Amino acid sequence: MGNGSCQRVIVACGLSLACLPALWGCKVVRKWFAPADEIELSSIETLDADESLDRQGLGIRLLVVDDTNYDAPRALRAYPALRDDRVASAWSRWGFRAVEVPIGDIDPLLAGLRPVQPVSVQFLGEFGEWRPLVRSGSIREQRVMVGDSLREVDGGRPRLIARSWTEPVLDDQGVDRRLRVDLGMQIESTRGSSFELIPEHREPVLDDAGMVIDELLSSIHLDGSRAIVIVGEVPGKDWDSLPEAQGLADIETRDPTLGPSAEDEATPDSGGGTPPPISSGGSRSTIEPSAPRTRSLGELMLMSPGSRVMRANETRIIPKRVVIVLVPELPERAQAGNEERGEN
Repeated sequence: MGNGSCQRVIVACGLSLACLPALWGCKVVRKWFAPADEIELSSIETLDADESLDRQGLGIRLLVVDDTNYDAPRALRAYPALRDDRVASAWSRWGFRAVEVPIGDIDPLLAGLRPVQPVSVQFLGEFGEWRPLVRSGSIREQRVMVGDSLREVDGGRPRLIARSWTEPVLDDQGVDRRLRVDLGMQIESTRGSSFELIPEHREPVLDDAGMVIDELLSSIHLDGSRAIVIVGEVPGKDWDSLPEAQGLADIETRDPTLGPSAEDEATPDSGGGTPPPISSGGSRSTIEPSAPRTRSLGELMLMSPGSRVMRANETRIIPKRVVIVLVPELPERAQAGNEERGEN
């Protein structure tokens, strides 16, 4: 089914489940199942450009990249997960893969990705109160995968929240200054703040804006030598077993006996899994749609499914992945390191 036919089916059917068999042949991802398509940095106060020479604190970069060939996971799998195993495991169970990348590797790593929209960059400095950093589009109230189990979450806009400041830390070399970054995940309510129901004498708290996922509240100390890169990922997915990359030059030369992958042939919103059964007659029109695979919060927020099959003369919706980079800046430590190496 061509894209024009797909659009006509979608317009005619709206959200009707009866139209799912007709949509089976459409290589599209319905917009209301892709909150990652609406990802954005939060509008918060940042430092002026002329303050950049002496700035200290946390910076953030946000990229939305073409995920057809899993470019981001391929680039990131060479780097270790967060040093705190408990924090890394908790975020991974919710579908957020976080790795540590040396500061000097950040620019070359990002240059190897293929952004599909302009890169967003902000410097936040130090801030002692919780604030949202990144918001995605809204999700409906639903169950999400957490490891191997299902959990209920509220409907609303998932957002990465943080607070950050420098503090002294005792290590083998004595007292050093580190950038503390507290991270969390919140489902921002789209029904309006509950603050209206709070008595006047009570100060508002973080939970008033929406559901906070307590097990993801974490503290990380950064010494300025490495950044934290966060992407969405299927819980437990092995990056060492990613499928072989496909190039545009391979479209006409792919082995037809191999056929498309299960992810390519899954229903538009399934994000992968086993394709639905075909009746004994083998007719495409008799295929019954399979139930969509329940995704993790990280997938919903930071991944937008699409078609990984590339065919000549065919327009497709590309899969996208959001890349969040948290960059610490500690100029005093950097200057000390330069002096030790004899640099000016």
